[in-house]
Formats: sequence, structure tokens, C-alpha cells
Amino acid sequence: MKRILSFALLLIAFNISCLKDKQSEDPADKIPKLICSADTVVLINNNYTSIYLSPQPMIEYSYRITSYPEWLIVQDYNGGYYSQGKAEIRMCSNLKPEMNEPGIYEGTLEIYSTLGSKSIFIRALVGEYTENGLPDSLRFSVAQNTAQLNISNNGNTVLDYTLSPSNEYITLSKTSGSIKPFKSEVITVTSHRQGMATGTYSSKISATIKNKVHEVHVTINHFIEHKIMLPTNVVDAEYNKTKDFLAYVSSEPMALNIYNCTSGVTNCIMLDFTPTCLSLAPDGNTAVAGHDAHVSYIDLQTNTVIRTYNVSCLANDIVIAPNQWAYVFPKSDYNARCVNLSLPYDNETESQSYSIYKGTIAKLHPSGTHIYGADNGLSPSDIEKYNIQNGTLQVMYNSPYHGTYEMGGNLWFSEDGMRIFTRGKTVLKTSEVQNEDMLYNGTISLEGYSRIIWLDHSNAKNNLYIISSGDGWSEINKPFVFVYNALNLNFKTKIELEKFVVSGSTGSTNYYLPEPHFVFSSSSGDKIYILMKATGAGLVNEWAMQVLKIG
Repeated sequence: MKRILSFALLLIAFNISCLKDKQSEDPADKIPKLICSADTVVLINNNYTSIYLSPQPMIEYSYRITSYPEWLIVQDYNGGYYSQGKAEIRMCSNLKPEMNEPGIYEGTLEIYSTLGSKSIFIRALVGEYTENGLPDSLRFSVAQNTAQLNISNNGNTVLDYTLSPSNEYITLSKTSGSIKPFKSEVITVTSHRQGMATGTYSSKISATIKNKVHEVHVTINHFIEHKIMLPTNVVDAEYNKTKDFLAYVSSEPMALNIYNCTSGVTNCIMLDFTPTCLSLAPDGNTAVAGHDAHVSYIDLQTNTVIRTYNVSCLANDIVIAPNQWAYVFPKSDYNARCVNLSLPYDNETESQSYSIYKGTIAKLHPSGTHIYGADNGLSPSDIEKYNIQNGTLQVMYNSPYHGTYEMGGNLWFSEDGMRIFTRGKTVLKTSEVQNEDMLYNGTISLEGYSRIIWLDHSNAKNNLYIISSGDGWSEINKPFVFVYNALNLNFKTKIELEKFVVSGSTGSTNYYLPEPHFVFSSSSGDKIYILMKATGAGLVNEWAMQVLKIG
């Protein structure tokens, strides 16, 4: 009894499995359809050829030919009923070489059947006909040194060819040959870029076939990269004219990077926390990097972090002064106070004078005894002066203007400290006397509604080097360095910065405008250094430094 029951259960399971298999079959597979042995037929002169029709699955069907070119001869015009599969349709062209122009004739044969319709493309070759397939042009991207020239023989006779380049910019892997009917041959074209400057160069390939010359125009895009691609991003940067080096902090990786302008070597000093700002000591021996709740004190002679201090704010900006104090300007807190850090003693104090508005950007005056700060987030914007001669920062006074002149939230000094240049394009003169300090001294005229993103003064060249914002709030910085006469503020020229070149997946070349953020002049004035970004290019490393010689 148990054996009979087990067998019955097994039989039920088998039937269920078979039922599932039947249910899983695609119903479309059961729909009858007409199969044709070829979708394209090539006829040479008056030779016959055949195509075959068959049903799937094998069922009875009928067909008939509804239309075809007038130059085509078709047998079995109307097909009857077929129950055992294949039906043959024979055809040939009625085009005779002695009566018709040599060439290619094309048309369509239409079949209607009880299983659906079919269109067959017909091509007839008459006489000795030569047709070549050559591209009109070849293009080399900046990263491409070879390209493929495909010569195809679409005629019914052997194609003989010779190739000749027009100049020394290209060479060919083969300059002559023969190609059988309906075959093709690939020629490798190599570009030679020696001696090329950045630009676009032209050449051409002359192909002689049947005593006719066909020209393939060749374009070579060439680009010589002068800028230095950086393996990091750039958070903040400064330049020391005492020792002529450029320093910048990065968050990827967390580091202080020191670029030696003489040797071209960059030293990387790793930091324990993500940097938000940087300040170099005037003598070039030490630096401080601000972080969230920390400050790194760095020895630039040994390239080591001397100490990392805890501080009670998120650093928006930081200044290291000759008195061995660091001044941390908070990013948050509406009425914040500057954090004063005595570096040798790890002694943090808050300024007890007037509060400082959050987001203030500060710069050490070249005298080393005072700091000037530009507030952010207030309207109208203003700048103020701080005294640091006794260590702890003391707020002294604001500019005498309150909205009369645009300040804009950042500032830079002339090398001698006699003038202040603001982000809002206003120029002020400085003085130890309050009534003569921060008085209006002119305006820098930029294109459109732009503001100053960064500025550096070269006393040696009497130049102001300026990075300008775009004309709108959403636009990126303009891809130029604008040069002004430092004495009279007149515009002199603008220097176009080098584009970023990105090769596409298809061999195309894409150019992206650089977005500059920092510009610095060397102490002698013979060079400027620009830190810029390939905004929107999708590069893994999108920052670069361009060095330009100044005459």
C-alpha cells in the first residue's frame, strides 16, 4: 500500500512539473511565421539566383509576389500551397551590359503570404562596374596617433588603388594594392607631431582609382600641455615672497603641499584633520592650518607638524603673525570672538573686545603688527582693523564708510602695505592714523558685473594680477588673468589660461575652460603662478597649476 501511494505522489509531482513547463512556454513561439533565406540579393549581369521560403512551424501556407523592379525577372511569381516546407523563388536581372549603362541598380521585391509579409532588397550589378567606398575625412584627436582608412570595393571588378599623403604630418602603412569585388582593405594612417605647437594641422590623402583622384582630408588636433596637473584638490593657498614658494592645503588627501618654485618639487606634509584655511609666517619658516576645532602648527624647514592644538571653533580663516600667535576667525556664531592661540605655550584666549561677525576673512598687514578683516553676510559689507601688538587680538575700528563703497567680503594688500584692494573692486589707502586709515583711493574697473576673486600685487612689475568672477552669480570664474597698472589702476591686458583637454570614449577631443581661483607673483615679478580647476570636466584630478613668464 505504501509503495502504491508513493508512486501516485511521484506521478502527481511529475504532472505538475510538466504543467509548469507548458505554462512557461512563450505563446509567441507558437505563432506561425514565414522564414526567408536572405534579406538581400546581389545579382551580377544576367545570372540567376534563388531565395527560399519556409514556414515555422511546418504548416500549410501560401504566398504570392506583389511587386518587384521592372528590370527583374522572377520565376514562381505566384506560389501555391506548400505543406512540406521550402519554396524556391528564382530571379535574375533583365539588365544587359550592351543595352544598359554599367552601374548598380537597386529595388525591392515584396512577398505577401498567409504567414506574413517579407521585403527583399535587390541589387543588380551591370557590366564592369567599379565603386569604391572612401571616407571624406579623417580626424586625429590630441591623444590619437593612428587612424584607420577603410577602402571598400563595392563593384564587381578588381579595384586597383594608389595612395599618396600630401605632407610629412602623416604616413601610410600601405600606398598601393588591389581589392577583390565586395571586399575591403584597412590602411593604418600614422600622425607625426614632432615640432608641432598647440593647434590644428591639415593634410590629405590622394587616392587614385581607375585614373580618378579622390581626396581624403585629414585633420590633426595637437595640444602641448604646459600646466602641471595636481594630484590633490585645493582648499586654500598662499605664496611666500621671502623664500619664493607656494603652499596650498588639500582635503583629498588631508595635507599641506609646498611647491618649490626654483626646483619645481612639491613636498607633502600630511595632516590629521581636514584643513579649511592656511596661513604662512612672513619669514617662511612656519605655517598654520585651520580645521574644525583644531589648528596644526607646521615647521616648513623640516616639513613636519610641530603640534596640533584644540580650539573652540570651526576655523573659517587663520592668520599667523611674527609674534608667534595664531588668530582663528570662526565660521559660525553670529557674534563670534576671535580665538587667539599662543603657539609656544598652547594658550587659547578669546578676544574680549567687540565681537567679530562669523565668516570674516582676515589678512596680516605687511607691517606684521595689525590684521585687517572683511566681514561676510552683512549688508552693506565693511572692513575693520585689529591690533595684535600685545598678543591678544583687539578690534580697533571699521572703515569710515558704511555702504558708500563696495567692500565685498575679501581683501588684499599691496606689497608695501600702503593700499588695500577689496573684492568689491574698491581701493583704500592705509595709515597708522585712524582718520587717515582705510580712505578711498580708487576703483578697479572689471568687465561687466564681475568681482575680484583673487588679487596679487607685483611691486617689481608695477602690476596687479586679478582673477575675476563671472558676470552672474552662477557663472564660473573667467578663464583669464587680468593685468592692471598698480599705480593708476588702468587695465593693461588679459592672459588667456590653458584649457583642459579630455579625450572622449569615441576618440573625440573635448576642451574645458579653466576656472582660476588663486594667482601669485614671484618676488622678482618674472613669473606668476595660477591655481585653477577643470570645472565640469569629470576628471579624477581636476586641479592644475599654470606657470607663466612675465616680460
